[in-house]
This record gives sequence, C-alpha cells and structure tokens, in this order.
Amino acid sequence: FHRTSLRTRLQQAHSKPFEDASDAIIQVYFSWPMSKRKSFGWQPSFFTISLLPGSIGFVFLYFYGIPNFGAEQLVRAPPRIPAIKSEEGLALEPAPTTLAANPTASEADEAANAAKVKDPYGFYLHVYGDPAAVIYQVREVKKFFPRSPIYVMSDGGLDFSALCEKEGCTFVLCPPANDRWHPWPFFRRLYDAAVSLNTKYIIMLEPDNTVHSYVKRPPPADVGGLLVTSRQFGLVKYVERMAKQRVPNFKWTSRSMSSGLCGGAYFKREAILDALSDESMMKLDWNYLGEKLSKEIFSSDFALQYAFAARGWVIEPWEDAAQMDKDKYQPLTGARDATFKHYCSCYPGGKPTYNLKLAKQDAKLFKSGGYEMTSGPYSSSVCQVCYNHSRYLELWGSARCTNSIPFHLSEKLLQRHHPEMQTKPCDLPWLCVPGAMRGRGADSWQPTAAPVDPLASYTLLDDATLTCPAETKKLDSVDQCQDAANKLNKKLAYTDELYQEADPPGCIFRVPDNDVYFNAPEEGQKNDGRRLICQNVVSDREASLQSP
Repeated sequence: FHRTSLRTRLQQAHSKPFEDASDAIIQVYFSWPMSKRKSFGWQPSFFTISLLPGSIGFVFLYFYGIPNFGAEQLVRAPPRIPAIKSEEGLALEPAPTTLAANPTASEADEAANAAKVKDPYGFYLHVYGDPAAVIYQVREVKKFFPRSPIYVMSDGGLDFSALCEKEGCTFVLCPPANDRWHPWPFFRRLYDAAVSLNTKYIIMLEPDNTVHSYVKRPPPADVGGLLVTSRQFGLVKYVERMAKQRVPNFKWTSRSMSSGLCGGAYFKREAILDALSDESMMKLDWNYLGEKLSKEIFSSDFALQYAFAARGWVIEPWEDAAQMDKDKYQPLTGARDATFKHYCSCYPGGKPTYNLKLAKQDAKLFKSGGYEMTSGPYSSSVCQVCYNHSRYLELWGSARCTNSIPFHLSEKLLQRHHPEMQTKPCDLPWLCVPGAMRGRGADSWQPTAAPVDPLASYTLLDDATLTCPAETKKLDSVDQCQDAANKLNKKLAYTDELYQEADPPGCIFRVPDNDVYFNAPEEGQKNDGRRLICQNVVSDREASLQSP
C-alpha cells in the first residue's frame, strides 16, 4: 500500500471535497519526519477511530492501524529542509542534511530506500545565460525534489556541463535558435527532455522561476500552468476539428486557454510525446496560423496551447504555479503558498533570481557555449519569425535540437515581418545567407478566388448586423471588397483578408476609422462599430437591360 493507492480509493468512493480533504491530511502527515510521527502524542484507539465519519476514519485507521505504513511514504513527499533566507525571501543556501550520529537501523533503511525511488516529477530547465540564477535553481530543485531527475538545455548560450557533473543533472547545449519564438526547435527540445527524464510529469522552469516546496497540489489535467485571466485564442474550430480525430468530443474551452504554459507549467510525458513529436506538430499549418493571427502564435506559450489542443489534451490552470506582479507577497494569480512562482518585470526590486550574485566558487561550473552571436536589433538571440530549416542545417550541420521535417516561412509572413529584406541584402543569418538577397518564401494558403463583376453595385448598411438583407448578398473576396470600396469612395485598409472574430464576416466598413477591410473569421460577431457592405442582387431582366 502507498499514498497514491489511498488517494485513489478515496477518489473512487467520495466526491471532490472529500478528495481535497484527504489530500490535505495526507500531505500534512507525510511532511512530518518519522521521529515526530512516532512521538505524536495522541494515539487513537480502534473504538475512537470507529466513531469518525466516512473517509476520515478510514484515513486515520490507515495511518495508525498498519505497522510501518509511514516508513514507505517518506519517499513520496520528502521532508522540508530549513534554509537561510535572503531579504527577498529566497532560500540562498540549504541547511546541511545528515542522519543522526548514531542512526537506528530503521532510520538508515528508510534513507536508503528513499534514495532509490524515482519521483513522478522530472524537471526541464530552459536556459541561456544568468549563471547565478541557473545554479541556484538547480540546487533548489534538488533540495525540494531530491529524487527528481533534472535536464538542463541551453539555447546556444552558456555551457553548464560542469554544473550538471557536480549536481547530478543532464546537460544539453543546443545551437542558438531563440526557440522561445520558433516552435520547431522549442518543441523538439522539450520532446527530447521528456524522453530522457522518463517521469510521469515534466515541469518546465525558466531561470526567473523560484521553487518553494514539494508539490502541494497534484496536477489536475494533462497540461497546466499559470492562470492568465480572460485570454482567448483564435481559429478555435480549426483546432477542434484536428483534435476530434483523436478525441471525438473535444472542446478547447476558455478555461483551457487561460492556462499560461511558461516557466512553472507541467506536462504529462505522454502528452509531450504525442503532441510535440515532429509529425504531430507539423500537422498544424503554421503559416496559415501565422497569416490569420499575429506573430505571437509562434511564441512558446501560445504555440504550446495550439499543439496540445490540436491533439485533444486537456489543459487547465494550476494553483500550484503563481504569477507574482506588483505586490511583493500576494500573487496576481495562483496560490500564495504555491510551489512555483513566476515573476513579471514589474515585481518590486526586480526578478529575485536575477539579483543573485555569483559565488566565487561557482565560477568554474559554467563556460561559454562557443556559439558566436551577431549584434544589433536582429541579433541571433532576439530574432523573431526567423526560422529557416535549410539555414539551420547549413549553420549547424544537422537537425539536432530541431524538427527533422523541413519547414519554411511563407512569402506573406516574410513580407509582413521583414519588409526591409525585399530590397536590401540579408542581414539575418538564420533566415538567409548574409549579404545575399533572400529567396522566396513558401507559398501561402489562398482562399478560393471570387470573380469581380464590373457591373456590380453595393450597399453600405446603416445598422450593425451579421447578415445581408433580401435582394443583396455578402462579398466573398478581398478583390470584391476592393471594388466595393472604390465605388463607395472608401479606403481599403488591408490588401490581405484578416481574421477578426469580434467583427462580422465579409466586407466590413469600420465606422471609427472610415475605411474598409475583408474579414474571414470562423464565425464572427455583431459589432456596433462595424457595418456590412453587401452586393445588390441583379435580376435576370435587369441584367439583360444592362448588357450592351
């Protein structure tokens, strides 16, 4: 028997409140050292236990009625280790932890057994520089999760192999890719970490995260992270159609979308191996997503949401990950006593781990990764929407640390995000050969062309609505919308179709801006600041009279 089987039995027998209560009792009990459990003053009799209601009585009977039950459980929730606190409340140095001078046989066996058991949580540390923060974080994870494996990946930055040799973690130095903005290398590196860690859950950390305890609230879903209130994503129907190939009734809910998958997020290993595999992630049309939405779709937090939702994995916010904001002690979201904390740049005094000073003896635990970085606003370390599979192979010699399936940004995206390269030689080495003119990007998805009738006439509606009235019809293309704008003496704001779910679909007149654009959302909504432009339907008789 162990704690997991106890929780499972309670979950099967009782509702959510009983489940939460049992978890709380178990967590508190197993946070005590064995010596304190044995010296606990109150030892209830069987008669006393029998008077306790339902699952509470069962819990106490399980604790006190089975010999040595607690000894096995120590390996599941390690005892808290006191630490020296900095002014920011960070534990800077763990207090020494040793057995008593003359440990009993049972205490020695307990410690030996604990060292052999692997924790269900493995840690993926995504790093670049900030050596003091990285070294501190590795040690904090080891303090609170002594049996958890740690995998450190540097995105072309510092080499922490000496740190991992000393602390017992795995280190991988990948070529620089600013993978936070390019899902093809980002996903592959997280995938490789999941393969190596081989734990039920992978917890992703960044150098600005702090760790405060063992997990207090078990993960409630397949994937989870910080609560980001009121966040929504676009192209929901597109994603749900893909997800239903694996999970027929899947819904990408607002609650799922409100989960921020940044440092402090967790992922089931099986979800990573499914959704982030080279083949699965390439089933998403990333050029289509990027053209319809904004470039933020390529940032890791957004891209992970689309990848997991498109495979039907359940995503929920996690109370054990907190977002610290302008209040030094009260989180913006998440529990005050959360295990993992993430900090905004607005945090009083700055992000705590970035204020740490490197200890002199730790200077030998890292070195330069050896990759030369360019300078300027488009340096390799900050370049966004700059991925080119062919250039990656040319620069680094293989597809190690990135997707093995070729991908190239569309011509439309290149023109949108790097317009200067249409007339000037390339200065983005990840995208093209420096000094040469860039090649043409991949062809974009194009909507079915709708012909323009040179005799067509149009009506700008007076009221906000989603449909055109009788004897009129909606416009079907940017070209038709351009023709309508010309004939109505309005300016066409965009030559591409846009995706705006908050506006009606079709050719739209924007009242505040006094201009026109073509909107192609999945559904669209009525908007008081928008008016439809409709094409007048001409009868056969009228058409014959208009013909020369």
